[in-house]
Amino acid sequence: MDEPRDPQLLKGVLPMLVLALLTERESYGYELVTRLHDAGLDDLSAGTVYPVLNRLERDGQISSRLVASTAGPARKYYLPTGTGAEQLWSTARAWRQLAVTVDHLLARATTKESS
Repeated sequence: MDEPRDPQLLKGVLPMLVLALLTERESYGYELVTRLHDAGLDDLSAGTVYPVLNRLERDGQISSRLVASTAGPARKYYLPTGTGAEQLWSTARAWRQLAVTVDHLLARATTKESS
């Protein structure tokens, strides 16, 4: 059984994950939530994703466009800007460096416990 996810850990990496998914292809908000669920973040709510989209757009890291829908109101589709792409690669690099350090320290702690 999976451990419950710490919301604070996810909060820190969610903008990076949103940018990564938008780099793959343009998406609207609910589609993005679905893509995050499909990636394994099934406990993530739309109420968590939309504020991230708003912040990324306000910060100039993503742009949006309205597209008419035959099944309801127009949808707002998002894509990373050049600034957003740079931010993604910078954040991804920092994340990988941090993950190596965390893995190393956790491995030391686990090895010490089993000795």
